[in-house]
Amino acid sequence: MTAVTAWLAKAPRDPWQRRLLAAGFADALGTGLFLPLSVIYLTRIVGLSPARVGLGLTIAGSLAIAASPLSGALLGRFDARKVVIGCFAASAAGFAAYTAVGSFGSFLGVAIVVQFAGRMERPATAVLVLGVTPRSRQTHALAWQYSLRNLGYGVGGLLAALALLAHGKTPFVVLLAANAASYAVAGLLVAQLPAIRPPERADGSAAGYREVLHDRAYVGLALLNVIMALHDSLLLVAMPLWIVTRTKAPLPLTGLLFALNTVLVVLLQVRTARNTAAPGGIARSYRTAAVSFVLACGAFALAAGAPAFAAIVLLIVALGALTSAELATSAGEFVLSVQLAPARLRERYLSVFKTSMAVQQAAGPLLVTTVLTGWGRLGWLALAVLLAAGTLISRRLGARETARRACPAATTPLPQMPAAADEPYPGPRPVPPGVRTPTAEG
Repeated sequence: MTAVTAWLAKAPRDPWQRRLLAAGFADALGTGLFLPLSVIYLTRIVGLSPARVGLGLTIAGSLAIAASPLSGALLGRFDARKVVIGCFAASAAGFAAYTAVGSFGSFLGVAIVVQFAGRMERPATAVLVLGVTPRSRQTHALAWQYSLRNLGYGVGGLLAALALLAHGKTPFVVLLAANAASYAVAGLLVAQLPAIRPPERADGSAAGYREVLHDRAYVGLALLNVIMALHDSLLLVAMPLWIVTRTKAPLPLTGLLFALNTVLVVLLQVRTARNTAAPGGIARSYRTAAVSFVLACGAFALAAGAPAFAAIVLLIVALGALTSAELATSAGEFVLSVQLAPARLRERYLSVFKTSMAVQQAAGPLLVTTVLTGWGRLGWLALAVLLAAGTLISRRLGARETARRACPAATTPLPQMPAAADEPYPGPRPVPPGVRTPTAEG
């Protein structure tokens, strides 16, 4: 408890940033309450087959790939705060509707709403974070958001496990209601923030996504991030599948490894992001990530067929290495997606980068499942080559573009936060609550 208190004491002290952190934690806490048990609910309570649940989630995830670009288009026209609140409202309605799901059709409709709203909210929240944070601390603020979200997922998962001590549909209904309520709380917190509108553009400058797509280096880094984001599918899909089907490790180890990953991310993500944002940090972080991916895949492969104790040790090593890669690549995403995006189209640039995670979540589970079930240990070798190659190419391209663009970007004049020595996200100057101006709504 003392360690957690000391860690939280290092959080940003700005009240607007703290409200955003609290909103992100509330969102993640509610999600952590239900998502780990969603398949159990849909199969045992609703009565859907596992195949239909998987099909529905795949369809919803594939359609949700379009959510981030749509969010970017809205952020280019409207207050980011209102976009986030709209997404939270849709998510709350979606999870409340889960209690009435009784067929594959109704499940698919709810899943599409939930996935779409969740994917639209991520770039909008990133724009909000940048809008209330001085430029020099923006990567730091995004890392805190990531850490607090992981803490919320972990706490929510533990509470969900306790809720299942009761039997029947009731605990699931309670968890779904709590998840919906968490979005309402998050929305109320976001509503207290200042308006973050897009910067005004001169006539003829609204090139939108056409200009983003012409930035080949940025688009290339976003595509490569799909590969590096496979750490998510390795943790959530490949690891439990491998433990259950190919190792002699006890099944409860899966939950313990998930918990270990959560703790490490919560404690180390902010520090990793700070190091990555330093000069030369991208090159160092991505080199570490490439080595970590190879070590993780190798340890997972060796755990197959090993004695129980050896398998446990190898799986812990694999989890540690995979978490190291996750920390480094997530920090790289924060740094590259923000620093390489021009201020006047930042919301659209961020949306393109955020789309990489949506693509990974749609295709990653199928990829890792197919490779590992079909090739076994050789599948881990193939994944190691893919991940290392993608990370090293990103390292070279990211380091080059950061060096090329950082200096010009740093000289761009931006409006200044009240009582801050640095610049926030470009846009109308945030106004404290209670002060009315033509450009900000209280």
